[in-house]
Amino acid sequence: MRGQERAQAVIDLLALRTLIIDAHLRDAIAAGAQQVVILGAGLDGRAYRMTELAAVPVFEVDHPVTQAWKRERATALTATARAVTFVPIDFERDALGAALIVARHQANLPTAWIWEGVVMYLTDQALHVTLQAVAACSAPGSTLIVNYMEPYRRPLLLRVLLWVWGEPHIGMRSAESMAHTLVAHGFRVETDSGVQEWAKRFGVGQLPDDLTPRLAVAKR
Repeated sequence: MRGQERAQAVIDLLALRTLIIDAHLRDAIAAGAQQVVILGAGLDGRAYRMTELAAVPVFEVDHPVTQAWKRERATALTATARAVTFVPIDFERDALGAALIVARHQANLPTAWIWEGVVMYLTDQALHVTLQAVAACSAPGSTLIVNYMEPYRRPLLLRVLLWVWGEPHIGMRSAESMAHTLVAHGFRVETDSGVQEWAKRFGVGQLPDDLTPRLAVAKR
């Protein structure tokens, strides 16, 4: 595949990932989720564009430095969510559960959790610690929407670039492994889909077979 075609495929992939997560979030809200937590929120804009969140508070959890940059720029935006609470946390040092308590997240209410674009950068230990905290804060009826990547052969140049950027893909996992991990933490996996399924659902042509992002939707 030529460079331009590859770049377009990656753009399509990112758009599809957003669309499929949005769809599952709408389903979770319709099923009774009363709050949303976005883990590693980055520049996520759902709290500012999804009208389905009009009655739902959103908690954005992210590193303090990244979050400060976003908060400064978000002052120019109008939230579509009922409320947006920023939860600054260094995942390597701070306890997620404690930070959410301070932010007034209510663990007795069903929560829709979004974990997008993060798991592929985590060690097994970091994954387990975060899932423990998520499970402890998830009332019955909660939904976890988690994006991860299956193992794939990465070109040397890509591996070098990821290391230079400080974002090596150290947390690649098979669908079977991810399901096993989620079940071990008290979740039941309802769906697990990949790129080609997203493309079919949203009417996009066939994407390269070596694109391995997946999305698991699990219930508490």
